[in-house]
Order: sequence, then structure tokens, then C-alpha cells
Amino acid sequence: MSDRLVYPIDFEAYERDELIEIVEFLALLEQYHDERGNVSAEKLKQAHGRFREIVNSIAEEKRIDKAFAKQTGISIYQTMKNL
Repeated sequence: MSDRLVYPIDFEAYERDELIEIVEFLALLEQYHDERGNVSAEKLKQAHGRFREIVNSIAEEKRIDKAFAKQTGISIYQTMKNL
């Protein structure tokens, strides 16, 4: 994983609080996949549920997933599917 990520989010499309929740979800994904990360599956599922409420578009979810996976090697879809 890179030390310097640029999250693939359209910052103009969301409110500040929503952006914070999206970024927190993506950060939790990274922590979940990090050996030192201590993120429970339940916490990740809750954050993912909120992410889906905010994004509210399958096409946008897929776009974010693809860009995030390209940067980090972590697929949102595959991670959540495996939980």
C-alpha cells in the first residue's frame, strides 16, 4: 500500500459529514487488511452500510471500488463479500 493515497471520491458531490464517513470507511478497509489493524468485521459491516447509504449509486460504488483497488490492491466488493 502507498503511504500517500488520494481517495477516489468526488468531493463536490457530498456534504462534509458524508465525506468524513466515506473516508473513515476506506481507512477502516485498509486497517482491516493490515496485519496490525484491529478492525472487527462487525465494525466494517456497519461502516459499509453507511457508505452505501451515502453513495446511493451502484455505478458510483463500482467506480470508487475500482479506483480504490487500483491504488491499494483492496477491493471493497471482495472484502465485503468475504465477510
